[in-house]
Amino acid sequence: MATSLMLSRKDLNLSYKATMTGLLMCKLLLIGGIECWELQQTRKPTAETKVKCHDLEHWHKLNSDLCDVTSWLGRVLPELERLQHIAPSPSIQDIEVNIKKLKEMRRTFNTYKCLMISANLSSHYFLQADDAELQELQEALCSTNHSWTQACSTLQSWERKLHSALMQCQEFHEALHSLLLLLSQAENKLHAVNIFKLSIPPQDFTVLCHPLLQTLQEELHSRHRQVSALQEISSQLLLEATSEESVEAKEKIHVIGNKLHVLLQKVAAALCSLQEIVVGSCLFSGQTCLSLSACRGERRDLSLHRPLLCWIIRAVFSLHMLFLVLLVLVFLVPLSDQDHSCSLSNNFARSFYPMLHYTNGPPPT
Repeated sequence: MATSLMLSRKDLNLSYKATMTGLLMCKLLLIGGIECWELQQTRKPTAETKVKCHDLEHWHKLNSDLCDVTSWLGRVLPELERLQHIAPSPSIQDIEVNIKKLKEMRRTFNTYKCLMISANLSSHYFLQADDAELQELQEALCSTNHSWTQACSTLQSWERKLHSALMQCQEFHEALHSLLLLLSQAENKLHAVNIFKLSIPPQDFTVLCHPLLQTLQEELHSRHRQVSALQEISSQLLLEATSEESVEAKEKIHVIGNKLHVLLQKVAAALCSLQEIVVGSCLFSGQTCLSLSACRGERRDLSLHRPLLCWIIRAVFSLHMLFLVLLVLVFLVPLSDQDHSCSLSNNFARSFYPMLHYTNGPPPT
């Protein structure tokens, strides 16, 4: 990563079409091409490459850029030298602190890299001058390029030390192993919950599995910060890893980040599904309660109507029985005492009664 901070030929070749002298000077300052410098001395300046001393805008901009970069390099070089001579701590917390410093320095280097490119591209306006002030400017630019290269090299060296300390950090490797184990266990728990879901009723599944899923989600969220810190370390120190150990650590961090993201999504989906089951069971219970209430209401109405009907039936039946008894009594009880006399009951005697009054024989027919 630090290598990209060096001023490359591509950055400086942007001024090639404008002038060859600027390109050759930049090559001299950044890559030490002595033959190129000698070649430049033998070239005759053309009309396009003559110094434009009247161009005050480029003059002031170049001076301003050089002053800014020189001032910053004067502050950052001692700091880099100090960090270079301090052995990095094997603690992962200290490595995280150094990673933040490294990231901030890289950001600052990228900012001043733009000024360095601008200064080198603007210098071709003044490289052919014989004026003492312009010669001083050329020397300042050369010194600034040298200091810049030194700062980039020191930063790169410190980065290698941090990388070596990370690979020797036992806590770092244990953290990777424990996270892989934890995520594997979480995956097994989630799989067990999905199997358990098929073997029990929805109501029991809600009661038993909801606390388990919530605990699993909280545990995964608690590891999110640790995984983010490891991903930051990987992006700063393992991005261009080449050794087998570094590549393996980088792949582990990549797997951990992806698996954590997928498991959080699956647990959230399981909790949403569980919530739908709870809502569905509540709706079903509500409908069941309404149905039971309706049935009880109908039964209550029937129970209110049945006593009246039974009372009417009993009353009618009692009246019928009373009428029947009275009718039987009417037929059983005689109307008077004369009804049982022989003269009224003996129809044969009554039929021969007229004969008894005729002494001379039967009556005429």
